[in-house]
Amino acid sequence: MNVEQCIKNANEAHASGNTDEAMQWLKQAGEFGDVNAALDYAYFSSRENPRKSVAFLEGVKCADNPVVQFHKLQIGYYGDVITNTKLVAKTLIALGNEGVIEAYLVALSYLPVNSTTFSYIASRVCHLAPNISKQLNLHSASQVTNDESLNQEVIEEISESLGRVYEPSKVLDTSLPINVYESLLSEYECHYLITKFSSLLQPSMIVDPRTGEGIIDSVRTSYVAVIEPSHCDWITRKLDKVISQITNTPRRNGEALNLLRYEPGQQYKPHYDGLNEINDGLMFKDGKQRTKTALVYLNTVDEGGETLFPKLNIRIVPRCGTVVVFSNSDKDGKLLLNSYHSGAPSISQNKWIVTKWIRECTTIYGNVVYGTYTKG
Repeated sequence: MNVEQCIKNANEAHASGNTDEAMQWLKQAGEFGDVNAALDYAYFSSRENPRKSVAFLEGVKCADNPVVQFHKLQIGYYGDVITNTKLVAKTLIALGNEGVIEAYLVALSYLPVNSTTFSYIASRVCHLAPNISKQLNLHSASQVTNDESLNQEVIEEISESLGRVYEPSKVLDTSLPINVYESLLSEYECHYLITKFSSLLQPSMIVDPRTGEGIIDSVRTSYVAVIEPSHCDWITRKLDKVISQITNTPRRNGEALNLLRYEPGQQYKPHYDGLNEINDGLMFKDGKQRTKTALVYLNTVDEGGETLFPKLNIRIVPRCGTVVVFSNSDKDGKLLLNSYHSGAPSISQNKWIVTKWIRECTTIYGNVVYGTYTKG
């Protein structure tokens, strides 16, 4: 038996609907040293036991491959297996130095944008991957060197950021409540999300309560990109983890992140995010009630584009990197009437946001990405 035969068998098993058998063939191909097979099996098995997935990747023939090491770190960190923040930071920089650009892109998400350390890592990205750096508006210093003292400073800053605890900048209403977290995301992270996922944009829809199908409606005029599990990376997982912390909810209870673009004049008319079990029956099955909403503003809108809570007379101006969190239902799942809100039309700019809805129970997305093992 060789790698090619294992992958052939895996494809045949997958085509016949036998996922477990397909994964066993991929596991064998991975053990033989096929990188893609090893990673496919590791991510699949991490849903139940990330510790075993990390051990598996440590034992395959391609274990020394830097890409395998990066994904082992990602599985281990988000599976609560690798908890030493200094080790995570040190490994990211080491892998970046070995040419894993994604490790550097992740490192940048933990560094202050205007800092020397950010400029240092950005310069290395520019040197190694000029096309990527151009898309992300990264700029290079005149000379790119491997500075050990700066490497250590980067590691310290990343380690500290990994352990950050978030507190609201202000509470706009105590009844829902509405908590505002200013500058929670950096300008770099906001631009990264827009750049990487905007190609997935489709016209936004609402759910037809009669059929459960998505339909285009004047209530919601925008474009949306649903960041499904197959598109998730370190930075989307980081945002999931941050939202989990500030909402005090398990990551597995979250829906997929939605990237939204509102062009001038487009809006989301007044609505509730909470669900009605009778009218929204099909949607309700996936995790039950929407208990909380997180809105992440990815750019600053100078005129229009506010999030409005008309029953509370609250108006929130979009500011790049700000996150707004509010509840949609009470502890018994009943709709909170004051959660009625809208997205006002922008006057002359595109408005970019990410939304995430938190459910009462585990969602399909949460189970696929985080399984049942997650602590939060």
